[in-house]
Amino acid sequence: MNIDEAVKIACEEPTLLDALVWICVWESGRVVEQVKENLWGPNGQGGDTCFKFCLEQVMKKYNQTIDLTANGRGKSA
Repeated sequence: MNIDEAVKIACEEPTLLDALVWICVWESGRVVEQVKENLWGPNGQGGDTCFKFCLEQVMKKYNQTIDLTANGRGKSA
């Protein structure tokens, strides 16, 4: 799953807090898998995280969804 798909799923949560928690759990799982794959690789690299980017994307998308709902153009929760 890529970040766009993860953000879309996260923003289906009923609250912004739930959406942010969902994306953090997703990012944690992504990084763990990356570390497992790369830890014993030839270059010995670990993993990288992008929590700030993930959180920013969820907040942006979630707020857009709320704005659309408030204007009667989005689906309500």
